[in-house]
Amino acid sequence: MDDTFDLLEYQQKARELLCPKKLFFLWEDVCRRYDRNEIGEYEFEEMKAVIWPTLKTLSSLRRIIDGMDQPPKKRLRRRA
Repeated sequence: MDDTFDLLEYQQKARELLCPKKLFFLWEDVCRRYDRNEIGEYEFEEMKAVIWPTLKTLSSLRRIIDGMDQPPKKRLRRRA
């Protein structure tokens, strides 16, 4: 990634990324920049608003897909 932080560029990239791992790396970059005072709270919160909903959605989809790979659970019947 470039050394300069362009909020609009980063937001666009975050919207285009559909790989949770790459999106998480982008989030880590934003956090590092915030910790080093390279970006302010406004840029941090704007990026958070773009990245986190997508990460949550992708994570949910991943859990659903992973669950489809497993055989269905058998229901146990109780004897009366």
